[in-house]
Amino acid sequence: MVAFIAVSAACGGDDAAPQPTGPLGTVAGVGVVPDPTGSDALGSGGVVSTFPSGRQVTVGEVADGNKVLFIGDSIFAALSRRFGGPACDLLVPLGWQVSIEGERGKPINLGLDIIEKKLPQGFDAAVLFLGTNYGRDQAKYREMLREILDTLAPRPVIILTATEFKPYIAEVNEVILEEAAARENLWLLDWRSISRAPGLLWKDGIHPVARGNDVMMERIIEMLGTPPLPSTGKCLPSEFTNDAPLTNLPPEASTTTDPNATTTTSDPSVTTTSVSSSVPGVTTTTLATTITTLASN
Repeated sequence: MVAFIAVSAACGGDDAAPQPTGPLGTVAGVGVVPDPTGSDALGSGGVVSTFPSGRQVTVGEVADGNKVLFIGDSIFAALSRRFGGPACDLLVPLGWQVSIEGERGKPINLGLDIIEKKLPQGFDAAVLFLGTNYGRDQAKYREMLREILDTLAPRPVIILTATEFKPYIAEVNEVILEEAAARENLWLLDWRSISRAPGLLWKDGIHPVARGNDVMMERIIEMLGTPPLPSTGKCLPSEFTNDAPLTNLPPEASTTTDPNATTTTSDPSVTTTSVSSSVPGVTTTTLATTITTLASN
């Protein structure tokens, strides 16, 4: 497995894990580690992907296949088709078979339930967002996150930091940064920094509005890239749909659609979605351009 990134933090792994050194921190085979105290620790867009060789590596370049599992709470539930989310519409044309598994109002324990049920179905990569419903017990959170990551390894995993809508959410991100520094199979997407841009979150300061979901998916797509071989994409049915009754969600997250609808395509270069993501603080791109570029490389 090729190492992707690490962040300067107190490592939470075993003694064999690479340790940051130097003024900014470097890890053998990885490159420069950003200073996590900056306003945007991972640079523009929250993405660091530069190796000493200058090569950029996506999940698709190292994954064994095209099945990707999203594991999360209400943030990822909103990306699913039952809430009219964009994940399948954007990933299926790239050739990914995608399962969006997230339930509103659930703590990190849900991640353990999801991987127990879903991993035997043969997933090749994962995307993880489990930090919003934090129980304010950092040791317990660390223990459960490590169990989830240990079980997912050696699959490539994109892990997102959480929006710090309360000061104690910084404890969640501390653990995530530790694990990203210690594990070579993690791609770190700093949603904490990205979500500070105006116009991405609803009035609660937690849940993305439609434009926020589009920006989140754009960043995930940049890291996922395309599957390792020409593949037929598919939107797999969500199995975890037992949402807690919440009222603090953006209006678009309250509209449900058929959770079992599927879409397939045999041409990963075909795209049907074009969404502008011109947001202050976020690099201006177009999802359709991103998808077409990725699919043609």
